[in-house]
Amino acid sequence: MIPGPSEPEPEVLAELSLPILPHYGDKWMAIYTETLSMLQKVFRTKNEVLILPIPGQLAVEMAALNLVRKGDDAVVCVAGLFSDSIVDAIKVAGGTPVLVSSQLGSGFTLEQVKAVVDGMKDPAGKAIFLVQNETSTGAALDPGEIFRYCKKKGMLTVLDAISAIGGIDVRTDEWQVDFAIGYASKALGGVNGADPVAISQTVWDEVKRRKGEVHSTFLDLNVWREAIDVDSSWGHPHPTSMPTSLVVALRKAVSMALEEGLENRYQRHASAAKEMREGMQDFGLEIFTDANYYSNTVSVARVDAKWEGELRKRLVSDYNIMIAGGLGSLKGKVIRVGHMGTSAKPEKIRTTIAAMEQVLKQVR
Repeated sequence: MIPGPSEPEPEVLAELSLPILPHYGDKWMAIYTETLSMLQKVFRTKNEVLILPIPGQLAVEMAALNLVRKGDDAVVCVAGLFSDSIVDAIKVAGGTPVLVSSQLGSGFTLEQVKAVVDGMKDPAGKAIFLVQNETSTGAALDPGEIFRYCKKKGMLTVLDAISAIGGIDVRTDEWQVDFAIGYASKALGGVNGADPVAISQTVWDEVKRRKGEVHSTFLDLNVWREAIDVDSSWGHPHPTSMPTSLVVALRKAVSMALEEGLENRYQRHASAAKEMREGMQDFGLEIFTDANYYSNTVSVARVDAKWEGELRKRLVSDYNIMIAGGLGSLKGKVIRVGHMGTSAKPEKIRTTIAAMEQVLKQVR
């Protein structure tokens, strides 16, 4: 019951026992392109989708390296540890982060973003980065009006949907997202190491103009473009070997999500989140997150540092249930309970609530 990695469905794990495919050839090409097509439906996009053999945080770094030139300003909506890490990625790329800050556990208004963007000398061609669902605080938001405003200003929009995709609606085209970052092993229920991203034609045009400026080989989207255009003919549409078994597992996870129905899936996650929060409140825990920004994939509650560690330890030892502690400045101050994919089910939520209640009677 942690906010990732989530437990894959048994059917997804079964895919890992199949013979390992080579990462090229007609059979592989058919599986890979079918998976990309299904992922477009989850991203709700007509944009090109890639699967990167990397963790989600490296996909964030890819966006920064390709879209932020040395000396560029780049807007970052900062409301937790994972948006803080975007600031670091922009600095590595040589850019200057321009921050739109929010209180931990809360979100952003269009007016806040407007004030920052309108204060920039020339926002056109600059990037804005936003985390849709901040698992360090349990806060989620709708990026639509923010991104649409930034697109009117000619900006490039980057969405970290790592802990949202598969559990919270992601509307890439409707929100005008240029670079959307998903994840395999959170709400989608796949296995970490095959990271999907959706990339607009605007981004491809921009990185072509910046060819030779990206200080990476593997993360340079121009390298990926060349592999797609040249090597697809022999079934190798990527510039490196691929963890084929993880992609096959991801294909199964995505197919299960589509079979369930995306709207049904999002409602299941919303119901699980509501039941989890109400359960924690029933035995006296205060929800950390602003109610206007509740996440459907993670719930965060305030705790006392005197017994926070013992609570998590006893949940594992006595009930074989793992929840997460706070990160960064919230370490020892909150607990974080994930309800993603297979863990966003009534029986998992109710078992966790019952166990937490019993342990809290012992440790408080």
